[in-house]
Amino acid sequence: MTNTLFPYNRHVLIYAEPEQAQALKQRLAELVEANALNKADSPKRVLISLCDALEGADNGPIVVVYPEGVWYHKVDLAALEEIFQQHILQGKPVAESILYRYGQSAPEATGGSQIEASPEDEERRKAIRAERKKKGLLIVNTGNGKGKTTAALGVLLRAWGRDMRVGGVQFFKHENANFGELRALNKMGVELTPMGDGFTWTSRDIDETQAKALHGWEIGKQRILSGNYDIFLLDEFTYLMHFGWLDTNEVVAWIKANKPPMLHLIITGRDAPQGLIEAADLVSDINEVKHPYRDQGIPAQKGIEF
Repeated sequence: MTNTLFPYNRHVLIYAEPEQAQALKQRLAELVEANALNKADSPKRVLISLCDALEGADNGPIVVVYPEGVWYHKVDLAALEEIFQQHILQGKPVAESILYRYGQSAPEATGGSQIEASPEDEERRKAIRAERKKKGLLIVNTGNGKGKTTAALGVLLRAWGRDMRVGGVQFFKHENANFGELRALNKMGVELTPMGDGFTWTSRDIDETQAKALHGWEIGKQRILSGNYDIFLLDEFTYLMHFGWLDTNEVVAWIKANKPPMLHLIITGRDAPQGLIEAADLVSDINEVKHPYRDQGIPAQKGIEF
């Protein structure tokens, strides 16, 4: 006898700060497992996903339940339990917690109820969109894993595609470097300036390395102040603070006092100091799980590392 395999009956998306999101996901996963809704042979299987952006997130934590398209806001663990018991199990959305809902019929397996967006829902959604905050973010990509600069360059590429003004300084890449990203950005008309001598802790002349890096900071400050950029990258800038060449508190104070309000500033590098992390709006800690050089002895390759 072959067991029947069912597609997912509901997809639950969670948007919240990382710690809140993980707590909500863990509790929902426990509820799903306790009710056997994670089994492939369950007609009410539930899929859970974490999202990094959802409309209306200012009223978060946000939980969205599909296929009904019901958006719940300000969801804590107690509200999540109620959503699970009433909506997931019984097909009855929790009206008092709804931020917005799409008008569509749910499948018969969910009770077949018709959910419509009321005028009040529409007005609430418009008000939230009007109040949504915008600001120039301080973004930090740190950690021992590969991809900190790559992720930052991805943001520059996305912004360039939106006709935003982008640029940056690379603090330890040799001033005559001609890596793949520099070639590409040059073709795009984007200025990402290497200011170093190609050395750090293995420097042939640490005084020269430090002087070039500090000069790069002066250039970076000038460009940040210029008003000519919407997004600016300080690549490998964390090392200047980690090595003690710059005081973290002074750097953070300068950024707070001088960064244009709508300029997004991206800082990359290992060992980001705690003061910078606390000041940042977005921090990604990129960890190394496997690396081809460490695990297989494969050296850096064109198009991957340079």
